[in-house]
Amino acid sequence: MSILITGSGGFVGRNLAESFSKDKYSVLSPSKAELDLTKPDAIGRYFKKNRIETIIHCATTSRKGASYPVDTCENNLRMFFNLEKHMTPSMKMINLGSGSEYARSHWHKKMPEEYFGKYVPEDSHGYSKYLISKYIQDANRENLFCFRIFGIFGKHEDYRYKFISNSIVKNLLGLPIIINQNVIYDYLYINDLYEILVFFVNNKTKKKIFNITPAEPIDLVAIARLINKISGNKCEIKVLNPGIGVEYSGDNKRLLSEIGKFKFIAYEKAIADLFGYYKKIKDTLDVDAIKRDLYLNYAKELRKKYFIKNQAKWRKEAKRNADENT
Repeated sequence: MSILITGSGGFVGRNLAESFSKDKYSVLSPSKAELDLTKPDAIGRYFKKNRIETIIHCATTSRKGASYPVDTCENNLRMFFNLEKHMTPSMKMINLGSGSEYARSHWHKKMPEEYFGKYVPEDSHGYSKYLISKYIQDANRENLFCFRIFGIFGKHEDYRYKFISNSIVKNLLGLPIIINQNVIYDYLYINDLYEILVFFVNNKTKKKIFNITPAEPIDLVAIARLINKISGNKCEIKVLNPGIGVEYSGDNKRLLSEIGKFKFIAYEKAIADLFGYYKKIKDTLDVDAIKRDLYLNYAKELRKKYFIKNQAKWRKEAKRNADENT
């Protein structure tokens, strides 16, 4: 099986390229210099030179610090549609989408795939993911798939801005874990994503669009406590704002109906694996960036932009959704 993995320089793509290669798949993982996905002619030439059976599209415009560049939406759309244009009927493409397609201002607990389209994301990144997902949904082709991923964690992620890795590194450095506000997330371990992709690469499925989420969500304080337990180093855990923010989780019934009894790796084991990884590379960490707490500043910006602005609306929607489910 020959697989093209786009965005292999990023967190998800790099992990997937390593895992598929380890399991003896024929993996193509070109850098941006080797294949610029925003250039349709470059993709055409690359496809002619290489045998490709499956595309796993991980590439996306990278965030610059706490925000995305102004051309994020355009570039994300160009990358997807350039790839789609040059696909042959025998190729399969799995596009890695996002829970942000459900529009951050309208998130609620365990959003099902059917919730898609009720609201349009306001941010450029979410909007581009939304448009791609809508195209895949409307096209309803046998060889186009979309995986909506919510929270995801693992080695190679940017530990300056990603909560689980950031908290592990703080624990290793003996620093307090400071949480702006406790929030519940569906956090998927990267190894689970790989195993799910292996199934979809090798099997035909009835549906084309899936929430790729674990069995149970977890809150940030619980994660911090798990890290303290795993390390044996009881770092101080501070929560700056009371209450719990809007839950970011998706219903995974559709996924499980396709893949059967999938056993997700327990949070404690996954975090312990990641803790061991960072312990080995502790001497290479950017200690100054961790002490400046870029993640906390990013979390404060998000809370100000979305939670405070939309909390009254969220309460009304949460009540309405609860009433609909009773």
